[in-house]
Amino acid sequence: MVEDRFAYFLNAVHYCIWLHEIWIGNFIHKLVFGSIRLFAKYMCSRNCQERLYAYMAMREQQIYEFKHDKKNGVYIGLSKYEFGYVYSCYPCFLSFLMFGLILKINGDITPIVMIGTLAGPIGLGYIPVYKAVFSNNRYLEYFKEFEKENRAWHRKWARITTAFCIGGVLISLLSIAAAWAILLW
Repeated sequence: MVEDRFAYFLNAVHYCIWLHEIWIGNFIHKLVFGSIRLFAKYMCSRNCQERLYAYMAMREQQIYEFKHDKKNGVYIGLSKYEFGYVYSCYPCFLSFLMFGLILKINGDITPIVMIGTLAGPIGLGYIPVYKAVFSNNRYLEYFKEFEKENRAWHRKWARITTAFCIGGVLISLLSIAAAWAILLW
């Protein structure tokens, strides 16, 4: 049961990050294609405008499929990376504490120990996340479930996702400050 709640939480956060990526992508898409249309309206001949608009309409569906595909699309790829970076901020706290302690005790460390100290807890912390979200594309099942949820659910989880992301950044900053505090005292 605990694993299911953990997986539900992580998949809901991943889903909200994915929706945010879509929102940003749609905004940029409208900005770019609106600029092209505006440029064409004032700088191109009528024949050129018609050909450009026909070409853009033809490519619109291909672009949509390329960006919105839930397995290999641009937005799911971006959301996977963003989710991974944000989640990695949490075990990063342990990494920086260990790094500060090792530097305090030894005074100097080799690059291999430094990389192991920083990457070890982050890598080990990411294993359960990978199993809960990305193993066998588990997130696709959750996405189907989340798409059926009402607007209140989406607002609630958007706030939770925002808090999760901000918390990850704050934890990273706090961990760097803690490592410096260990080194100085």
